[in-house]
Amino acid sequence: MDRTFDLILTFGAVVIGILLLTGNGGIFMKGGNSAVRKVKYDQKKMEKSSGIALILVGLATGIDAYTEGLPAKVAYIVGLLVIFGTLFWYIRTKCRIKK
Repeated sequence: MDRTFDLILTFGAVVIGILLLTGNGGIFMKGGNSAVRKVKYDQKKMEKSSGIALILVGLATGIDAYTEGLPAKVAYIVGLLVIFGTLFWYIRTKCRIKK
């Protein structure tokens, strides 16, 4: 059961990541303050960077599904923190529309 859930998450993250990366996943970027976000950030750059991050999360989750032991789980969590930290940094610095 544990591995099945990981594989479902892997498949979903990779598919949505590919959709975002190709520019066809704008529906997944909707949110509460989308009007404010459109003024502040470049939507295409955000979609592509989010797509790359989701593909990396999917790959990390797929690898984690087949690993066991505490060091592997710690490496998985550290990997996720690095992926999301890099994504947030990139969005805040490189995707911001300069006025």
